[in-house]
Amino acid sequence: MKIVKVEAFPIQAEPIDSRSYWGSRAWGAERAAGQAELSTEYPVPLRRKFVYSRTIDTVIVRIETDSGHVGWGEAKAPVAPQATAKIVDLLLKDILIGADPRDVLVLWERMYAGMRVRGHRAGFYIEAIAGVDIALWDLAGQAAGAPISTLLGGKMRESVRVYASGIPSLPLEAPDEAIAELVEEARSLRAAGYTGVKMAIGRGVRGDLRAIRAIRDGVGDDFTIYADAAGVYSRADAMRLGEAMEELGVGFFEMPIPPEDVEGYAELAQRLSIPIALDSIMSRHETVELIRNRAIDIVQPDVCRAGGITECRRIAELADCFGLAFQPHVSIGSAVHVAASAHLAVAMPNSIVCEYWIGKNPIGAAIAATPAEVKNGYLFAPSGAGLGIGLNAEQLLRHTAK
Repeated sequence: MKIVKVEAFPIQAEPIDSRSYWGSRAWGAERAAGQAELSTEYPVPLRRKFVYSRTIDTVIVRIETDSGHVGWGEAKAPVAPQATAKIVDLLLKDILIGADPRDVLVLWERMYAGMRVRGHRAGFYIEAIAGVDIALWDLAGQAAGAPISTLLGGKMRESVRVYASGIPSLPLEAPDEAIAELVEEARSLRAAGYTGVKMAIGRGVRGDLRAIRAIRDGVGDDFTIYADAAGVYSRADAMRLGEAMEELGVGFFEMPIPPEDVEGYAELAQRLSIPIALDSIMSRHETVELIRNRAIDIVQPDVCRAGGITECRRIAELADCFGLAFQPHVSIGSAVHVAASAHLAVAMPNSIVCEYWIGKNPIGAAIAATPAEVKNGYLFAPSGAGLGIGLNAEQLLRHTAK
């Protein structure tokens, strides 16, 4: 079984509804609109304005073998997917052609080594590797006639609890009607079977607490609220917010401060009882630095960002050695992304919960015959060989960027 063809498709899908992605509303241009360039805030607003696309962007990887098998993977590319696709085409394809796709670990190490000497240990390059790696696992599962979760050693659980990802916080001056809309959205998610929701916070400590308190009052104490600040706060503000969120029973505090500040993460993790999570980790090497500094409670790698199934498995197992939890980060992507995350989540012994984006997604479950299903707030991994989703390639690839 040899690889004969490798392709990468930059995907830019138009949202089904008119509302932009929730992350953009919380941390992108919409959040920064109207902010004065001169500010006494720290970090300054310019450091807290992130780039988002108006479309749903990702990269789909297709690998074909001489046996006729086709494997599918996904590389996280929330902006500029053309750049990630070019990395697959220009840097990774030549490493893969002629290789046995079942040599997943060997190929991962060869790809990672290719640009290590130049410092490409994160970002676009490792995301491109992630897309290839998922496709290789898909092929390995097809060759074995078994789902990826079986190749990972079997299911530790039949399903994993998911939280609904997609409610943004609001600034303190937001009208009462806007807060009421957030509460109503949380109530509708609870009615749909979800047992928790993640909020995109970072609109100021008082504004965040106003929104969180309103949702807590609206849904009750037995509904979990998680909070993602996207690294916008200073240590002092993150500490104040974390202490208040402890009292409100918030489940975890994701990326409270900029991810470069490992010492700050250590201070927060050791002084706060609310678990500190980080989704931007891209390798086990980055993870071990956080663990050594007692700077994290939950590892939260994204399988399409952090080197694919191969590296996320190693991150999860490393965390498990130190008694830390693992929870896949998903946010936004295709049915491939969700399925790969589901296989990891049910197989890893320290999984506790998984993210699930609630937006109307044209490249989500609709492009798969047997997608990873969410039932009553729990995510189930497909049972077919490999990813097991029965991908409708034509429907997915019609969103390929021109």
